[in-house]
Amino acid sequence: MSAATALTLLLISAAVAAERSEAYMVPLFPQKERDLKNMTAASFWAAHGSAKLTKQDDGKVKIEFDLGGLIPNGVYTLWNVLETEPFKDEPLGEFGSGKHSVVADGSGNAHKTVVMAKWPGKEFLLDYHADGSLSQAKAVYPGALWGKFPAEPAR
Repeated sequence: MSAATALTLLLISAAVAAERSEAYMVPLFPQKERDLKNMTAASFWAAHGSAKLTKQDDGKVKIEFDLGGLIPNGVYTLWNVLETEPFKDEPLGEFGSGKHSVVADGSGNAHKTVVMAKWPGKEFLLDYHADGSLSQAKAVYPGALWGKFPAEPAR
């Protein structure tokens, strides 16, 4: 099977619920190539990951992120895209200093679990903070990873 065929099958099946667990797997990819400081095109395209969404019995949604190919020790923030036209997003998970952030380990891997009170919006963005700061700095680069969330399942 070619890589293109495998990727197509992955994308088609990615947001299909597992029969018993009601978990949804969402593949995450770099959004688009950008002119990034401290990052080559190869290091930008190396990012990959997945998000596993599970609706819990209490109505909350657990999202488990497994991320790889990130900048070693890089600082990132998780964003919940509510609307794309006009663009509107919010921190994914708890709001507050560092609560929606994740730091890659020395090998460029990260894992984060977020529990939300509601189903997430339309898309997910992982933003890279090249300066290592979580402030509204100039060195924030959106779209290190992107994924489209499935519609909320009927219960």
